Amino acid sequence: MKRRAVIPVAALCALLGAGVFSWWKARATPTPPGPAVAAVSTPMPSAPRVGTPAPHRAVLTASPTSATPTLPPMPGSLQDTEEDGSAQVDASGHLVVSVDLRRLFDYYLSAMGEEGLPVIRERILASLRAKNLPAAAMEEAVRVLDDYLAYRDAARTFAANQRGAELDLGARLESLRELRREHLGPWAEGLFGDEERVDAVSVERMKLQQDTTLSPEERERRIAALDEQLPAEYRASRDEALRPLRQQAVERELVESGASVEDLRQHRLATVGAEATERLEAMDREEAEWKRRLAEFRSRREALGQSEPNPAARQAAVQRLLFDSFTPEERLRVEALDAIDAAARAP
Repeated sequence: MKRRAVIPVAALCALLGAGVFSWWKARATPTPPGPAVAAVSTPMPSAPRVGTPAPHRAVLTASPTSATPTLPPMPGSLQDTEEDGSAQVDASGHLVVSVDLRRLFDYYLSAMGEEGLPVIRERILASLRAKNLPAAAMEEAVRVLDDYLAYRDAARTFAANQRGAELDLGARLESLRELRREHLGPWAEGLFGDEERVDAVSVERMKLQQDTTLSPEERERRIAALDEQLPAEYRASRDEALRPLRQQAVERELVESGASVEDLRQHRLATVGAEATERLEAMDREEAEWKRRLAEFRSRREALGQSEPNPAARQAAVQRLLFDSFTPEERLRVEALDAIDAAARAP
C-alpha cells in the first residue's frame, strides 16, 4: 500500500536532489510498524464553538453516534493508499488533540474536488468510529473536526482577501495564527503549535539573513540560537535529512585530497556501518554505469547531429536513440539533465 502525501498550510522543507535521496536510502534501515498505542497526556479542555458561521454548522452537524451512511467507493486519489495520521486518547479517555489527528483529517480532505465535503466528513467520522474511541473522545473528535473545517473555510477566505495585499510573511503567519485561535480555541496549539514555532523561526532566520549590519559570525551565532527554539522532533528530522549531504561533503573532500577507494571504504564503515557501506558501494557502481551510458548516448547523439543534415530526420534519429538507450524513467532523467545543462550554458 502506498502512502498518501498531505501538505500542511505552511511548512519548512529541505530540498534534496534525487541522488542525495538515493544515497540516504542506503543508510536507512526499514522497521516494521508497531501496534498503535494510545498516548497518555493531560485531558484537553473542551474548546468553545466560537466564530463558526451558522450555515457551515447547518450543513455539517451530525450526531457522532448516528448510523454510518453508505459511502461511495474511495476516490481515485485515495485508492490503494494507507490512511495517514491517527486518533489517540489519554489515560482518562479524552481525545489527544495533536498534529496526528490533523493528518488524519487532511488525509481524507485531500480528496476535495473529487467528492463533496459532506461525503468527506462522513468518511472521517466512519474512520473515527472504526477506532472504537471512548464516547467522550468521540464527541470531542467530532467537535474538533467541525471546528477544523470552519477554520479551513475561514483560511481560504483570508487567503482570497489577501491576494495582492502588502503583507509580509510574518504578518500573514500571525494572521493565520489568530484565525486558528478564533475557530479552534485551545485545540489550535495541539493541531498547529509545532508548525507555528517552525514558521516563526523561519521568519526570524530570513530577517537575519537579510540584515547587512551583522558580521557572518554574529549572524551564525544568532541563527544557532534560533534553531534551539525549534521543536526537538523537528530538529531531529532536519538533522536526519541533512546528514547525507554532510556525509557526501566529507567524502568529496576525502576524494579531492587524494583518498583511495580503500580509504573511502574505511570511512564509510566507521560512519554508517558495514551493511550500508555495501549498499553505497553498489550504488557507486550503478552511478558509474549510468554516467558511462549517458556519455555514450551523448556522444552518439552528437555524431548524429554532424552526420544528418536534415533537421526532421536528425530529430527522429535522436528520439530513436533515446528510446533504445533508456527506460521511460531514465529518459526523464536524461531530459532533466539536458535542461539543466542548457540553462547553465545560457547567457
